[in-house]
Amino acid sequence: MDHEGRLVLDAVYDGGTRFYEGLASVRIGDRWGVVNTTGEFVIQPTAGWGWCRFAEGLASISVRGTWGIIDKIGKFVLEPKYGYLESFQEGLAVFRVGERAKVRYGFVDKRGVEVIPAVFHSAYGFSEGLAAVKVGNLWGFVTTSGVFGITPRFEGSRQGRLRMEDTHAGPFMNGLAPVWAGRGYRFVDTAGTFVVEGAFDEAESFHDERALVQSQGRYGFIDVTGKTAIEPRFTYARRFSEQLAAIREQEYKVGVVPPVGFIDVSGNVVVPPKFYGTTNFQDGLSLVTTKDSIGYIDKLGEFVWKGPYVEYGVLC
Repeated sequence: MDHEGRLVLDAVYDGGTRFYEGLASVRIGDRWGVVNTTGEFVIQPTAGWGWCRFAEGLASISVRGTWGIIDKIGKFVLEPKYGYLESFQEGLAVFRVGERAKVRYGFVDKRGVEVIPAVFHSAYGFSEGLAAVKVGNLWGFVTTSGVFGITPRFEGSRQGRLRMEDTHAGPFMNGLAPVWAGRGYRFVDTAGTFVVEGAFDEAESFHDERALVQSQGRYGFIDVTGKTAIEPRFTYARRFSEQLAAIREQEYKVGVVPPVGFIDVSGNVVVPPKFYGTTNFQDGLSLVTTKDSIGYIDKLGEFVWKGPYVEYGVLC
């Protein structure tokens, strides 16, 4: 459907994904192909292929369990050889080799060349010229040349309520990234210097100049200076997207999940909590569910399309 709820491509596929860079993966029987926004196949359905998502003109794709890279006409830039390949970010994609304790991560460029060898125990994609990588149990950040911009020194695990839990690092947004530092998440700049006072139980990267943080079971947001922008008063929250963030205000009860609404970057409730579930806003719309329906709302909370529960394409 389009943004006004009008059917654009008929229901002729057995499966499908969202559109990325004007292309979507669709399944016919047990074969995946790629169509454009008019429904024309640009890559014919092929046996053994999985779905793919294009980013920066290329897509990582699984072929019978191994991963390679294709261009927008289905030509292989890199023949399948890896255990996993992420999408490209800033010209590089994370790849994985090995199994179990021997798993290692590195980065390939758009030619399929391993420009950063697989020596890391974990890795995320690049953002603002840096990528979070794990060496042993410490997180650091490498540049696109593979040199450490920030040496590994941030803990990769923490003591949870019942067991040790993994921590995360990055990505950089607005020049800052969250890392675990002893007793909580803090934020560092691109030089690795702590620039935000205080520590948080949970923290995500900045979006719309707000970072989601959690303290003592409540969610709030800080601004890029590290000051509290929205007090931690929510029982649930997600990051901002297009200047709005999903929140829950009421307490959870046994068998009862409180409704979801949206706030703006100042913390004002723009869409009152009344939905069972929501997604981040994308192109001005959010997919929501109610007690007996599913639909898309605009930024005022008004439905542009609404119907009974249906299967919808958010596979990736």
